[in-house]
Amino acid sequence: MKFVQGLMATVALTASTAVFALTELTPYETRYEVTRGGSEYGEAVRTLTYEDGYFNLYTETEISLLFLSDRRRYWSEFSLDDGKVTSHEFTYKRSGTGRNKGFSGSFDHEQQVVIDKETNQPIAVDPSVYHMDEAASIEQLRLDVRGEETDYRYAVVDEKGQTDELVFKRVGEETLQLPYGEIKAIKVERIRENSRRETDYWFAPKLDYVLVKMEQREDGDEVATLQLKTFN
Repeated sequence: MKFVQGLMATVALTASTAVFALTELTPYETRYEVTRGGSEYGEAVRTLTYEDGYFNLYTETEISLLFLSDRRRYWSEFSLDDGKVTSHEFTYKRSGTGRNKGFSGSFDHEQQVVIDKETNQPIAVDPSVYHMDEAASIEQLRLDVRGEETDYRYAVVDEKGQTDELVFKRVGEETLQLPYGEIKAIKVERIRENSRRETDYWFAPKLDYVLVKMEQREDGDEVATLQLKTFN
């Protein structure tokens, strides 16, 4: 039985390696703990799968503080061509304290339109320029930090169905102490002009550059820190 299981694992790994060579992104499942001021604040998960030429990214963050709660989920389907992410569909849902929010969009790259899936009407977005959704852009960043460039700029459609430009800068490498363990990671800053918010990301080469930490601050004070707990 152990031999059969080992053989199956070897075959699966060989097949997966062939897929990864073609797609350049390794599928994964990661879980994170979310803290604030050193105290437990919530949890998060990121899952990337691959099937029939398409990647499916699912992210979920759930936090709570006293009587306040916030749950955010994001589904993104995209393809990868020569190292460039092209989104096809995405859905965002926010629930918890306050008003629930959400948006679902579909990219029609042949007709060069983006459709609001709830109203089935096109929105004011040019997909030849804004060709990926905001969640998928983190996977594009995961790819790009492997290279020699240190500055990254992405035109995206955000969770409201509006256009945005995300600017990042690689600032160096750090050794992190995470719930997952000690690991070296590349630090990337989100560059915002005239904003009180700051966001930093860390990607670990040892884990095929998956996101292992994210920290958000406002006016220099920590808002939340996401740290890797498990990786598959």
